[in-house]
Amino acid sequence: MRRHLVKRFVFFLAGLVLFYAPFALLTRLLIHLTHSPLAADAHRICLRMPIEWIAQPWMYRTLWDQPLYLIVLVALPGLAFVLGPLFCGWMCPPGMFTEYLSRLLPARWQIRLSGKINPSPIRYGVLAGMVIALFFNARLSCAFCNFSMMQGLVNAGFGDFQGLRHWWSFSILTLGLWLFVLGLFTRGGRGWCNLLCPAGALMGLFHSLGQKSRIGWAVRINSSACQACGTCASVCPAGAVSQASETKINYHACNACLDCVQACPQNAIFYRRTLENPITGPEPR
Repeated sequence: MRRHLVKRFVFFLAGLVLFYAPFALLTRLLIHLTHSPLAADAHRICLRMPIEWIAQPWMYRTLWDQPLYLIVLVALPGLAFVLGPLFCGWMCPPGMFTEYLSRLLPARWQIRLSGKINPSPIRYGVLAGMVIALFFNARLSCAFCNFSMMQGLVNAGFGDFQGLRHWWSFSILTLGLWLFVLGLFTRGGRGWCNLLCPAGALMGLFHSLGQKSRIGWAVRINSSACQACGTCASVCPAGAVSQASETKINYHACNACLDCVQACPQNAIFYRRTLENPITGPEPR
């Protein structure tokens, strides 16, 4: 399990280097290949604006002229359909940052959302509300954007405070909810991801559809081997594992971090397309 957590932390750092300025190595490569004049920072790989543009036909030209946005719009949901929302669980800097931040606070001081709130109606409501708001000339994608907050914090860490000067009331509200209320003070640190992230909601929807097909990979539970010990639910940062009469996974909320797979003492949880011919015996941790 420790090796797995270290691996996830390495991927978190890789996400910063690949997508966030001042590095943004993958973003710079895509900008170079698409001959885009856009600045290489986190805004280029943010799914929020392309989601809004789907409901704005006059913005289709922007998707065509700036194919980087089109690549993001196709690649992230497509990845979620086939392999699950691995970006959320392994390489999303703002999501993983608050997940690790929450580990600094004792659990007794944190809000436990798992088992108390069904995140699906809320997160899909936020996604729908973001699109509906466009018909009232209101753009919410950038008003509540933790991607932008994270980029500002990263820039500030390297001595560039320019982004912080443009924060306004919605920015402060977003920062407070994302970093503190739903981050530091929420068990698992993924409260924002579970409830208020429209990009995560879209990828969760595609993951839910994909895992029902024979194409999509997902976390699967071998119910005959599961002893309902609760270990998987206790380690899931997204609160996607529930236990009542049996252990179940909410694929709308699962971010494919695979912590439960590594932590299960009965080796009853797997990451695969189907549960046919389940692996027997312990797997290397």
